[in-house]
Amino acid sequence: MPRKRPQPFYRRQTRCWYVQLGAKQHRLAPDEAEAWRLYHELMARPPEERAAPPAPAADAPPTLAVAILDAFLEWCKQHKAPRTYAWYRENIQRFVDRIPATLAVAELKPYHVTRAMADFPHWANNTKNDFIGAIKRAFNWAADEELIERSPLARMKKPAREAREMAVSPKQYAAVVEAVREPNFRDLIELSWETGARPQELRRLEARFYDPEAGRVVFPPTQAKGKKYHRVIYLTPRAREVVERLAAKRPHGPLLVNSEGNPWTKDAINCAFCRLEKKIGTKYHLGAFRKGFATEALKAGVDTVTVAHLMGHRDPGMVSRVYGHVQQDPEHMAAAARRARPGGEREGEGS
Repeated sequence: MPRKRPQPFYRRQTRCWYVQLGAKQHRLAPDEAEAWRLYHELMARPPEERAAPPAPAADAPPTLAVAILDAFLEWCKQHKAPRTYAWYRENIQRFVDRIPATLAVAELKPYHVTRAMADFPHWANNTKNDFIGAIKRAFNWAADEELIERSPLARMKKPAREAREMAVSPKQYAAVVEAVREPNFRDLIELSWETGARPQELRRLEARFYDPEAGRVVFPPTQAKGKKYHRVIYLTPRAREVVERLAAKRPHGPLLVNSEGNPWTKDAINCAFCRLEKKIGTKYHLGAFRKGFATEALKAGVDTVTVAHLMGHRDPGMVSRVYGHVQQDPEHMAAAARRARPGGEREGEGS
């Protein structure tokens, strides 16, 4: 019985026809008629010459940048978590809105990305880094899938990420709580300070994750960062009061919502901190309260391994590299210096 010849097949997520020849998959064309023409041309070659894909017709329409971006989002929708897909979609949509619909991949330059970012002069380097990374990832994916020969943005450089060094002190925290009059925003800030939880964990916090007997919050792996391990957040007495009150009020859905009853988003939280800045003169962010949690824990003598686990990190080095800002407290550092020298504490007390 003769062996069946491999036939072209259509891949919906990339909107293109392919053919599998042995271990090699060849991209043919988005158009079915053109794909079959290329397929017959490829099969007419000697077996040893089939490694190279057939050349497309000279009058074949150019591959559009928006088509590649659309195909990438279709792939993300099927293979990435919903929030990851939403993040890519938001960044890519901003880019698509600022380039011509007829822009071919061959015409795409880093300049197009730079020009798109010019519409957002308030963006910090971290936001620019994320934006460029999302667009580059789409075209790198297309190159890996052989939808395009190479990414036109492969050599585009991203601005270095800027570490946010701010760590809220107990005095600053007290001033913030005093200034915040909106109870929903105060709940968000209090839980960030009391638990050291990630901002995205606070936004996803629900009553079903609360373990009242152990006084902790447990996210299953599917809801935790990395999706490999349970994330356990231990609650202080004050944090437990807040969670129990909110769980009784909202047994279903997110516990932390804004004044309109909607779940907090990154933009909504940022706007709330912008309004707070007008009152107290300092722009805070939730990460500063998380770092404040780590810093105060270290100053209280909690070891870095324990602090790392409290914050959801398996690498204790993250605490010292990123989160612990004990050096921002001069009195604590001076006392540590005295303890580091034999007899230093006694001499310091007598001076």
